Amino acid sequence: MPRDDAPGKAPGFIYQWGSDQALTNDRCFLCGADLTRSRTDEHVFPQWLLRRFDLWNEKITLLNGTLMPYAQMRIPCCSSCNNEHLARIEQTVGDAFAEGPDAVSALNATTLFLWMGKIYYGIMFRELSLLADRRARQAGTIMTPDFLAGFKTHHLLMQAARGVVRWQPEQHPASVFVFRAQEPTHPRARFDYVDIINYPFFAVRAGTTAVVAVLQDWGALAEAVTVPGLEAAKQLALHPQQFRETTALAAYMSTLFNRVPKHLMHAADDHVGIVTLPIAGLSAKPVFDPFDLNHYAQVLSFVTGQPLEELYDGRNIVTLLRDDAGQPWTVPWSADERRFPDIRRMQKPSQA
Repeated sequence: MPRDDAPGKAPGFIYQWGSDQALTNDRCFLCGADLTRSRTDEHVFPQWLLRRFDLWNEKITLLNGTLMPYAQMRIPCCSSCNNEHLARIEQTVGDAFAEGPDAVSALNATTLFLWMGKIYYGIMFRELSLLADRRARQAGTIMTPDFLAGFKTHHLLMQAARGVVRWQPEQHPASVFVFRAQEPTHPRARFDYVDIINYPFFAVRAGTTAVVAVLQDWGALAEAVTVPGLEAAKQLALHPQQFRETTALAAYMSTLFNRVPKHLMHAADDHVGIVTLPIAGLSAKPVFDPFDLNHYAQVLSFVTGQPLEELYDGRNIVTLLRDDAGQPWTVPWSADERRFPDIRRMQKPSQA
């Protein structure tokens, strides 16, 4: 049914640009409903994840460098979105992660996209209500409404959780890679999360499953290019630092994507339909720009937390995904499971 309770909503429209995307804390982050009289709080990171990996008091680093416990990452949500639409997604995804990577790979692609997309967007929404500097309130909040408004396409796509946005079955917004992961003995080391603020990118390692996704390239990274490092990762049970390298590689590739996906949208009585035009279009130009080892090395250093000079000597770059023969390499455990292993292999640039 059409929703007419969001501010500025025109009767009869199932979703309206510029009004349904909430940019204040008194409206549902998903559907935009007014929560003045009734509201619930949606956990950005689901409670099943917090319980399973004991994350309640562990902290995530926010954009301004401050830390916040995962348990406090909650955003305003109406009862319908929280207890019906999102609850169904969480139940399905949580059950799959409990089974392992094969079950996660078998999930409906839309369900997995919506689960990832909510976490990615939810972190930014939470930062709308957090001061950038508690000592200087005039500095404003960590996330500005104008910046979040730039993610209106992402917010539109998330309406598929409510059933009011649909795309063709063979088309999906994201390139999603599901990997097997080694499971450290330390409970906290069994979970890791990485995102990129400038482009919808998501990566999580939870138990024996790791998921890395470019959330709005409409399958380009998965279908339009072959990346040797990602192909090697598919054959491995990833060490925690191999997960970080895989994340860095996919994140860097997302910056090389040189198309702006184009869509045809039509309004039906109960939903907005989206048809995505072919990514390559009429251009003969490759969909991804050339790989630049210097730029990739900087991304790798940032994501892994390792000094650039220890990863890259100007010609060769460290990789933990393949051995000297270019074959997938199983990384042995180091004494400290959270650190980059001491055993490193220098590979030629062509093998990055």
